[in-house]
Amino acid sequence: MQLQGKVAIVTAAGRGIGRGIALILARAGAQVVVNSYAADTTAETVAQINQSGGKSSSVVGDITDPGKMLELRDHALNQYGQIDILVNNVGAAPKQAIESDQHELGPVAGVWNALYAQNLLPVVQMTEAVLPHMRQRRSGKIIIISSIAGRTSLSDKMLNHFVHPSYGAMKAALISYTQTLAELLGPYNINANAVCPGIVYTDAWKSNAARAVNEIEEFKGQNADDWFEGIARGDYPHIFDRTPLQRPQTVEDIGNAVLFLASENAVNITGQSLMVDGGMVKT
Repeated sequence: MQLQGKVAIVTAAGRGIGRGIALILARAGAQVVVNSYAADTTAETVAQINQSGGKSSSVVGDITDPGKMLELRDHALNQYGQIDILVNNVGAAPKQAIESDQHELGPVAGVWNALYAQNLLPVVQMTEAVLPHMRQRRSGKIIIISSIAGRTSLSDKMLNHFVHPSYGAMKAALISYTQTLAELLGPYNINANAVCPGIVYTDAWKSNAARAVNEIEEFKGQNADDWFEGIARGDYPHIFDRTPLQRPQTVEDIGNAVLFLASENAVNITGQSLMVDGGMVKT
């Protein structure tokens, strides 16, 4: 197996892309430490790994909490004695803005600060938590889950209906951070790369699809699943860029990209951002 004897931490792995990554790394032989904020979804991921013959353990809690990051790192070291792979998957639109000053620009600051606290800062802090161990061993793979939103501008309709402008800015910052890590960590034999998923039908995009067919006039009355499949078909060129492969991405697609970057097949690849989007973004 490609990752036999390796230990991987996957954050935000209770469902969606994170779970897909954790399952694929485990199938490749890695011992996977699963993190998610919810006990039930975390347990489901661990159960799926163990039922398929893999090995895993978990730390439940909010990975935006620095104390939980240190607990996750220490659990991996105490349980397995090493950390070979860190997959930073945390990131989402926040449920609410961070309270800010009561002035005209306060709401703007509240949203941007919330996106920063959910998407960028936890990745930096979790990475810093494991780096002393990886530097000491002179070995490691850091993989950051960014987004196509960090590599291209989005249409006005995308920004108005589905994605806040700050989301793309945070994902672009993750790509820049990945490149910086590659420069700093190369002498320690540590690889740092990013994976940029396209539009994957996770819970977040299921909510977007439901909102589209209920709230956007031109789509009202459509079936949400059919509407989502239309993105890959190129049915909405005024909103989404064309996808040459004309098929949606799956969590397994993202997991396989992470597996490649975590394996020795990518030993000489660092500082890169790998697009997994069916060809939607071409820069």
